Amino acid sequence: MIEVQHPGIYSSVQDLGRFGNRRFGVPLSGVMDKEMAIAANLILGNPGSTAVLEFASPGPRLFFSKPAIIAVAGAATTVRVNGEEVNTESPILVETNSLISFGRATAGVWSYLSVKGGILSPEVLGSRSFFPGVTKSGRIEAGDILEVATLSELSTQEVAWGDKLPQIEIYAEVQVYPGPEFSMLSEIQKLAILESEYEVSPQSNRMATLVHTSRIVKVPEITTGPVQPGTVQVTPSGKMVVLMRDAQTTGGYSRVLQLSDIGFSQITRISPGKKFRFGLLQ
Repeated sequence: MIEVQHPGIYSSVQDLGRFGNRRFGVPLSGVMDKEMAIAANLILGNPGSTAVLEFASPGPRLFFSKPAIIAVAGAATTVRVNGEEVNTESPILVETNSLISFGRATAGVWSYLSVKGGILSPEVLGSRSFFPGVTKSGRIEAGDILEVATLSELSTQEVAWGDKLPQIEIYAEVQVYPGPEFSMLSEIQKLAILESEYEVSPQSNRMATLVHTSRIVKVPEITTGPVQPGTVQVTPSGKMVVLMRDAQTTGGYSRVLQLSDIGFSQITRISPGKKFRFGLLQ
């Protein structure tokens, strides 16, 4: 098992999401950067949907009371086992009674710790993903115990020890499709949205990425309609909001753009204060 000595920032257990419950107002949740989370699982021989620990910088401090094989992917960060920095390009064998800690990320935002066999937090509505009101808590806390699968001799043979985890790539352009209300905009409004440079706000979280720009575009509100992770909305004041994994299921702001699957991973890697543009896919 894993004892949480310090929770770090925005640390929670996540899998690929909680599907089939949006009609009840339950968000999808799930990992922010699917590509990196899946990579951390596959290198250990886990299914891509296996629950992982997601965290921002600085990361948590974790005590492993039994042996495990782990992988860490996502934001570029240092990993220390009992104070010694270890190579994160490939799987890491953690011995009994080991302390794992993480440095500050130098690139990217979200990191993923996968464990061979998975993190076995309670499954609620078909998912282990944390979300307040659905699970006991929305984040891990100091003193929490995370159950993990028991390591066996067979499981060590299933790990791709010679493979390397992918390096995180940071993009200056985020892929998007036209949203439901995009066609209602004038050509001037469309150009203003697509030609503007955006800066990610420090107030961003798992519910929404807030972005700032010097060019304010006013668009009409709409009758409340469905939204999903990756929906880009414009508020009445002209501010832009990109909905993320824990977003609500409906909204009344114009849905001008929709992130592609690749675009979603791209925006999750942009640190607060960094700038980007939207790249429209036809």
